[in-house]
Amino acid sequence: MAEDGVTVFVTTHYMEEAEYCNRLALIFRGKMVALGTPGELKRNSMRGELLLVDCDSLGAAMDALRTEPGILDVAVFGNALHLVVADADAAAARVSQLLGRRQIAVRRVEKIRPTLEDVFVSLTTVRNAEGGRAA
Repeated sequence: MAEDGVTVFVTTHYMEEAEYCNRLALIFRGKMVALGTPGELKRNSMRGELLLVDCDSLGAAMDALRTEPGILDVAVFGNALHLVVADADAAAARVSQLLGRRQIAVRRVEKIRPTLEDVFVSLTTVRNAEGGRAA
């Protein structure tokens, strides 16, 4: 239908499904927080760079990383952590060292491209910190 010029509205909580849409409006607490193509949102809506941290003891690692300077957000993503950081290259070594000092085994720390899920989590975290204001 979309190929025939028919507008199709999709509502979903699954960001993997949203990847297939031409244009997205992300809504949080009844207010639109972002609008654009999936590519635009992933390029322009994150407030930093993204690191994947594959380590043991995700809860303890989250607690250790939450208060570190330069780490803007920490979230569990599957069986790893996603960190929003100001500078991925600078943060990667610090993250490994910090977790190592806490006896948390680190298998991998690498810069990755954000998914729509990362974008949504980042945007809603910012809105929560601002008291729920929309853009």
